[in-house]
Amino acid sequence: MAVEPALPRRNRAARAPRAGSPTRLRRAARPPAMIGAQLPLAVQLRESASFESYYPGPNAEAVQALQSLGVPVLLYGPPGSGRSHLLQAAARQHRAAYLPLAELAAHGPSLLEGLEAAPAVCIDDLERVTPDREWCIALLRLVDQLRARGAGYAFATDAPPERMTLALPDLRTRLGACSRFGLKPPSDDDRRELLRERAKARGLELPEEVTRWLLNHRSRDIPSLLEALERLDREALAAKRRLTLPFVQSVLVD
Repeated sequence: MAVEPALPRRNRAARAPRAGSPTRLRRAARPPAMIGAQLPLAVQLRESASFESYYPGPNAEAVQALQSLGVPVLLYGPPGSGRSHLLQAAARQHRAAYLPLAELAAHGPSLLEGLEAAPAVCIDDLERVTPDREWCIALLRLVDQLRARGAGYAFATDAPPERMTLALPDLRTRLGACSRFGLKPPSDDDRRELLRERAKARGLELPEEVTRWLLNHRSRDIPSLLEALERLDREALAAKRRLTLPFVQSVLVD
């Protein structure tokens, strides 16, 4: 009996849909950073943002509260006070969703949808959205959902709740119930001591004139100072040089 030759298997990926039939699309896997209305968040935590790289100084209690996140936390302080650094450090430690509203507020309050299921939530630059009623409603809903789950959350803003512009009084009440910490900048003595300690830990001798130059000519926030010290360590090792002022200036002055 004659056997018909087998027909070649069709390539499913290349098969065109029949005329008039709807095209069936394979649903793409949802990336882990997708929240809200399927909005991909390309927010990267700074590598330097850790509790280890933060000099607590007068803010030791705030650091302890964020490390445990056993109660809701509200940080406030001016730009450069370290609030974003601490909030990112907390997000890294607790695997929290981190939202810098200075960058993301334009996406609207739907950005918060789905965050109630996150292990923890850290929202930065809160002052950017609190004058808006719809944002306040979404924030209030999120806070209530997180509280009901017992999930940790932390906010950072530029002022304490009683001085914030809030479109919804109930949100002021929720924020007022957080453990609040007004961040204080480190003194110059704190900065000098930190630089000396970190330099010694790296086996570096840091002359006073170099310390003074760093404080007067570089960004004075702690993460930036530590990044400068790390760069000096690398360059000094490669060049087999001591940290003299001319060498430091040759490395750090663009």
